[in-house]
Amino acid sequence: MKVIPVAQRTAAEHVRSQLVELIESGEFAVGQRLPSEAELSKSFAVSRSVIREALHSVNALGLTRSYAGKGTFVDAQFAPSQLLTGKYLPRDLHEVRRTLEVPLAALAAERRSRTDLKTMTALLVRFREEQDPSIRVGIDADFHVAIATATANPLFPRLVSELRSVLQEQAIAAAAVPGRATQAADEHDAILAAISKRDATAAADAMKLHLAAVEDTVTKPGRRK
Repeated sequence: MKVIPVAQRTAAEHVRSQLVELIESGEFAVGQRLPSEAELSKSFAVSRSVIREALHSVNALGLTRSYAGKGTFVDAQFAPSQLLTGKYLPRDLHEVRRTLEVPLAALAAERRSRTDLKTMTALLVRFREEQDPSIRVGIDADFHVAIATATANPLFPRLVSELRSVLQEQAIAAAAVPGRATQAADEHDAILAAISKRDATAAADAMKLHLAAVEDTVTKPGRRK
């Protein structure tokens, strides 16, 4: 009989696994500062060296980022997969977005909770108030992930989050176009209004119009507003 030995997990691996779960579940939100090494050491009942090793692993996954003297902050809800790395043509990315996000908007309208609506509403308020395009792109990504979360299927927000990581450069370029921020905010409002009313058809149509406007902004500079 051929068997594969069971590898023993170190304390650091156990801590890393739990930290990843806490981040992916939203317990630690994107942008939030993690507890200090001392606090984590006490919570997990392990040494600070174990915590440092675990944090290094979580950083390597792309979920967090550490700053000297400031601490470790959550940088992404999900670790980017190898599936969505590399360079892709804009038309290919837009095709994937349409295929994924239009039906997700409809599903979100059917399944959304009051908590989902509160999350999306708060994100849109921040989106309109934010003047920095690079920060606004992050809020925009969070809004689209929140729509996916409202479907109540945990795989969808992960897929959207990974897709957004590929779209980062393109999204920043679009966000810097004069007038695009206001237009995008109005499009987001239309999506949220349809989801709030549980109107799946209107939600899908609003998302379709939004993605078409994004594609137009990115691929047809002469028609930018």
